[in-house]
Amino acid sequence: MKRLITAALIAGLSATVLAKDPDPRLATVRKAFVEPVDELGDDQRVATCLADQVKTTPPLSLAASKDEADVVLRVKAHLTSGASRVLLGSMGGTPSAEMEADLPDGTKLWTDGAKYRRGNGAIGLVNNAECGLANGLITSMLEAMRKARDSKK
Repeated sequence: MKRLITAALIAGLSATVLAKDPDPRLATVRKAFVEPVDELGDDQRVATCLADQVKTTPPLSLAASKDEADVVLRVKAHLTSGASRVLLGSMGGTPSAEMEADLPDGTKLWTDGAKYRRGNGAIGLVNNAECGLANGLITSMLEAMRKARDSKK
């Protein structure tokens, strides 16, 4: 039990230590291209929802290709089964996703993650975890864009 608590504390502290301010250029991006890290995995479903969210989230718009994009949003997701959510709960059973915002040349501007905690206790389908994760990611990115804008002042 002590090891489990220690591991959880280290994981929480390392996430806090690794978090840093977004690159100021993040504030200026407007056209985003969304791509999954793994097209055959859970990433594709979250990326599809994220693309739909970008279309309706000012000041962002969806670019048809990487060539048109100001930023490339790379999505990595882990969607858990109902049994995992019940048995593991917050210790690894929660659906999660990470998103990285890169310039088209590959320069990383920002990265963050999201968890979808609704329905963790229920066996069966999560109520649209993919789009819940996408919503968390886009909300986090908008906050980072505001922070990047405000840091330039």
